[in-house]
Amino acid sequence: AAQTVYFADPEMALDVGAVGKGYAVEQTARAAQARGLTSALLNIGGNVRAIGTKPGGKPWTAGVENPWGDDPAYIQAVELADGDSLVISGDYQRYFVVNGKRYHHLIDPDTLFPSTYFNGVTVLCSDSGLADCLTTGLFCQPLEDGMKIVESLDGVEAMWCTPDQQIITSSGWDAHLKN
Repeated sequence: AAQTVYFADPEMALDVGAVGKGYAVEQTARAAQARGLTSALLNIGGNVRAIGTKPGGKPWTAGVENPWGDDPAYIQAVELADGDSLVISGDYQRYFVVNGKRYHHLIDPDTLFPSTYFNGVTVLCSDSGLADCLTTGLFCQPLEDGMKIVESLDGVEAMWCTPDQQIITSSGWDAHLKN
């Protein structure tokens, strides 16, 4: 009733890192729309959220950054309809190297080390919080498992960038690419 969380065990903790920014972006967009904003593209550190369309009625465009280098800087351009969010999680911006091994912030719950399945995962859907949660989860599991999840969710599409530089997409992803 008070919208609070309490843990009886002092060793327990709640970490909202996998969804906190996405939730904040979504709430910001909704609050802005409630105050009358009808056209904007919010870009908050990898979480992109469309409000309305560009002036003139065309959809917004967001780029998917190349996780393997900067040539080209972006590997795909995605069109965003009103309410769409494009969220990317990757191992290529926040990391450090020790003895030639790269360590990043997306931790595989099975190994408790940085996940090695992908270099980047991008999710497109109508809720930035959900997209943020999904990118983290999909990043930390095998492609087959992640694909089953994405294909079971209405209005959710995803793109995976593998360490051998393959791009793998869900069944409806290409319909959102900019022509």
